[in-house]
Amino acid sequence: MDTYDFLADPRSLCLDERRATAARLHVAQRQWLGRLQPLVEPPALAPDFPAFLLATQPFADLARRLDGARERAHLPGLVADELDWFVEAFRDYLRTCDGEDVFAQSGQPQD
Repeated sequence: MDTYDFLADPRSLCLDERRATAARLHVAQRQWLGRLQPLVEPPALAPDFPAFLLATQPFADLARRLDGARERAHLPGLVADELDWFVEAFRDYLRTCDGEDVFAQSGQPQD
């Protein structure tokens, strides 16, 4: 898996930088979006969901824990919960910066 250390905090990028990063990581986007679709609960992920973030350092641990799962039933409960958080938190990442304060308040789920 490729990692991109420059993206230490994906929330710190402005919308144009987010879109430019998505364009640079288009291969990871295609690979991860296809892998995530059978792992997430409905609704299905939109084509602009930033699945490429799983190829970055901040989400390397989640990506590792998703490795090998081919359907949601294969995920341990805590991993499924973290994936749900990831999907909800980043659903509009390439569309808007509105509501970014949600990250400071919620954080990732705790074990």
